[in-house]
Amino acid sequence: MKRFIILGVSICLFSGVAHAASGRHGEKTSVIAEAERHVAATLPDPHGATFRNVSVHSMDSTSVVCGEMAPHDTPAGGTFMKFGYVQGQDDPVVFSGREVPQKVEFNEVNSWLNDSIKLEDLEEMGCVPRGTYHSYNERLNKVMSQRKQFGVN
Repeated sequence: MKRFIILGVSICLFSGVAHAASGRHGEKTSVIAEAERHVAATLPDPHGATFRNVSVHSMDSTSVVCGEMAPHDTPAGGTFMKFGYVQGQDDPVVFSGREVPQKVEFNEVNSWLNDSIKLEDLEEMGCVPRGTYHSYNERLNKVMSQRKQFGVN
């Protein structure tokens, strides 16, 4: 009789743990789908987005989805853009992943600065390692300090 009671309790506990684990998996799948939908919407052709290295972690009692995305026509070895998405938000953070060039044209300065801020946001979200923004920003500032401004220098 004791064996049947122990077996019954064990089955109940195991099914409860399995149900809870599948619930968390379903929740993660749902937030990943939500994130991919919002991130893909930042592209001209959202249906062609390719995602990789997608993960979910908790931050300040909400879920944060991190990963990489590329448009469908990205060639093999092409650049994947890093992204971060906070559950329930409409605007994901998408960092282009462009390497800092040797020279930044005057009309591209704002684009490069805005992109570096996105990398800082991704670092704060836990989507890229600490120090990533700092090293990228140092390279960008070095290039910016060497550029000619209005024909001066």
